[in-house]
Amino acid sequence: MGVPFLDPRPMNAEEFFAFTAARPDDEKWELIEGEPVLNASPSFLHQIIATNLIVALVGLARETDAKWVAVPGIGVRLSGINVPIPDVLIRPNDRLAGVECSDMIVAFEVLSPSTANKDLRWKRKAYAALPSLFQYVVVAQDAVEVVSYDRQTGFAERRFETADAELDLPIIGARLSLRDIYRDTGLL
Repeated sequence: MGVPFLDPRPMNAEEFFAFTAARPDDEKWELIEGEPVLNASPSFLHQIIATNLIVALVGLARETDAKWVAVPGIGVRLSGINVPIPDVLIRPNDRLAGVECSDMIVAFEVLSPSTANKDLRWKRKAYAALPSLFQYVVVAQDAVEVVSYDRQTGFAERRFETADAELDLPIIGARLSLRDIYRDTGLL
């Protein structure tokens, strides 16, 4: 068999999108520093929390005729070699075509054991460098705990740790109850 040749240069975003277009739809790939990374299948708790976020945010958007949209599974082009995919993102509701955006205003990541380090370190710094991003929110899936990093505070950490706490999302003029985020998880 021999040792296969590996292209030493990083994969760029266009090559990444061509690569993922040929992969099964149930695979979640991200491009991190030019390397395609396959994420593990999410747990039921992860998916329930992500669904709760979408349901709450879509409800808010419809109630207020918002100029933003909340969606899961869309790549965010941070550079030519970085296209991470937040669990849920909020972006302006114009130009809703394609598989990527570069104008996300809020990113949500539901922590998983396999992604926690990347989400808390690399993604936090990478998302903060995106000029359009106002807030990065990390949601634990094994405890009622949400951490928010906001541009207006220099991305300083703010923690919310009770079911009665409310996560404020000032850029969209909304608040999310942790009780709603953790509904049906058994953690309340």
